[in-house]
Amino acid sequence: MIVSRALRPVDCAPATAGPQQRTWSCLARRGMLHSETETVDLWRLPPGDTLVHEVHDGVEEALFVLAGSGTATHGLDELPVTEGTLLLARHDSGITVTAGPDGLRLLSTRVLPQPLSAALPPRIPQLG
Repeated sequence: MIVSRALRPVDCAPATAGPQQRTWSCLARRGMLHSETETVDLWRLPPGDTLVHEVHDGVEEALFVLAGSGTATHGLDELPVTEGTLLLARHDSGITVTAGPDGLRLLSTRVLPQPLSAALPPRIPQLG
């Protein structure tokens, strides 16, 4: 089981220039969740930094904006995001989230796509 405290995030690359850096906290990983969830992460993006959902990662992702504002770009479409916005990214579709002038705090949950999870045997937690 891997769990980190949201109060003690780690710096992660790529770090933006200046005094602020992107931080990341892993809240939970697949082994402890007994589901098709890959990870639950807390992200803090400084102004102008981006978080990219890559198609080649092969997962679907839900991104929930906890604080701040910015934009989400999908192809040629650009959508403003603010506190309370939920973004859903399919496994076969890329999305880029860019932090606005106040930065962004995001909660992300990455899951296996349904065709892949349907082929796996059910995971049952051990009791005791």
